[in-house]
Amino acid sequence: LFESKVIGTDDTSVKVLDRNLPFARTGRLWPYYGDKEHPVVLYDYTPTRERAGPEKFLKGYRGYLQADAYGGYDAFFKDPARGLIEVSCWAHSRRYFRKALESDQTRMGLALLLIAQLYRVEKQARWLSAEERLRLRQLQAQPILNKLHQYLAEIQAEVLPKSPEGRAVRYALKNWRALTRYSEDGDLEIDNNGTERSIRGVA
Repeated sequence: LFESKVIGTDDTSVKVLDRNLPFARTGRLWPYYGDKEHPVVLYDYTPTRERAGPEKFLKGYRGYLQADAYGGYDAFFKDPARGLIEVSCWAHSRRYFRKALESDQTRMGLALLLIAQLYRVEKQARWLSAEERLRLRQLQAQPILNKLHQYLAEIQAEVLPKSPEGRAVRYALKNWRALTRYSEDGDLEIDNNGTERSIRGVA
């Protein structure tokens, strides 16, 4: 797995029986999902969701790490010597916009339309080589990303910061660099859905 160029990760809660407690406590299960050249999933268990779990598991790995914007990973990416490059997940960001659609159909609807266009590009890119995917993304996805970024920057001042739409816009802009990294490398995926599917049965 550590020979992968990209590792995807996520986590989910699991109930744990403990002889010392009269009730089940909650632990965490972390999948680590390899890239196309290393199609393997490893699972790690930790008693808590603290950063120490993935930090210990990923020790020695250098490359791309695709995940949601869990704050525990931040320290990994801030240290260049650590050798981890953040890749975010558009499916995760899209959920924020969908949640906000009910309260702001006009603004969120346009954002979701642009995100849907990004996914249409990926449908074409799915069967291409990494080099061809990169060319297609630069030709078709990059202009959409530019348009979406400009749009979100424009409406940021119009939405209430703590509203669902405010959270959606803030999340996307805050993680923009990591969200758009997939457009710079044909080996990267637009989202982390493969990793999320690996824990669906547990969740």
